[in-house]
Amino acid sequence: MIFRLLVCTIAAPLLAQSAELDAGIAHYNARRWTEAHAFFANATKTQPRNADAALWYGKTLIAEDKVNNAEDWFNKAASLDPKRGEIQLWLARAIGIQAQRANILRQPFLARRLKSTVDRAIELDPDNVDARELRWQFYAMAPGVMGGSDYKARAEAAEVMKRNRYRGQLIAINAASRAKDQPTVERTLKAMVAEFPDSLGPMGSYAGSLADQGRAAEAFGVVEAYQKRRPNDPMALYQIGRIAAVSGQQLDRGEDALRKFLILAPPPAPNVPSLSNAHMRLGNIAQKRGNTAAARAEYELALKLDPRNGQARRSLGTLK
Repeated sequence: MIFRLLVCTIAAPLLAQSAELDAGIAHYNARRWTEAHAFFANATKTQPRNADAALWYGKTLIAEDKVNNAEDWFNKAASLDPKRGEIQLWLARAIGIQAQRANILRQPFLARRLKSTVDRAIELDPDNVDARELRWQFYAMAPGVMGGSDYKARAEAAEVMKRNRYRGQLIAINAASRAKDQPTVERTLKAMVAEFPDSLGPMGSYAGSLADQGRAAEAFGVVEAYQKRRPNDPMALYQIGRIAAVSGQQLDRGEDALRKFLILAPPPAPNVPSLSNAHMRLGNIAQKRGNTAAARAEYELALKLDPRNGQARRSLGTLK
């Protein structure tokens, strides 16, 4: 594969939608893909001129990994509402996923389509940070012969930073990680935790990075500081469990935290760890204790809850 784009397919800002679609959107946000698919497939038939129905059907198809079909519906939405940047962005995402998977002969064609589509999204809405981030990804990751450019990537990153400092710093972390510049990654994450102390993302990423480096005590400390500010946030419980599962330290505490998370977890949403992942982490903890039977049960439950949980599948495969 010549290049890889990091295409976000689930977490996207909600736009104002017609009330007729609210039930389907609720299914989508809760990751009930079968129900969302049925709802929006019907909506596109009963409301053939509704661009929102076509757009949400395309989003659901992407979530179901039916990217080619999703592109057709994004094109349909674009034909119904040609001046809406959000539709162009989702069309670009669908093209980007196909580019990731395409053979070497087809990739240049898809790269050109991706670039022109995301350019159109930004032309229609210059302040769309999601679109600008996707264009940064293209410039940063595509080869020069396909339009990639370090100079243009830096310029696009600056445009994101001007509009959203939080997202701009995430791009800086991504760029440093790609350059294997771990000191910059850690320094920027630490700064973000200080600047956005109530934000789960930087805390989770920083704690996870420390845990992955074998610095469990520091990782636990990052989460504990967050818990002092937000003592009722179940997301911190998941992070405690994750650190224990990765590091093999404080296993009892980690298991207790994950079991509490399973009780207190908020409804499924793009930024909420899934129940499948929580059970996978419980499997990790059981495996570190040498309890193969318990680990197997947790991994199998994780896969029952989400058959696409590749990490749980790989962990299950390590058991003897």
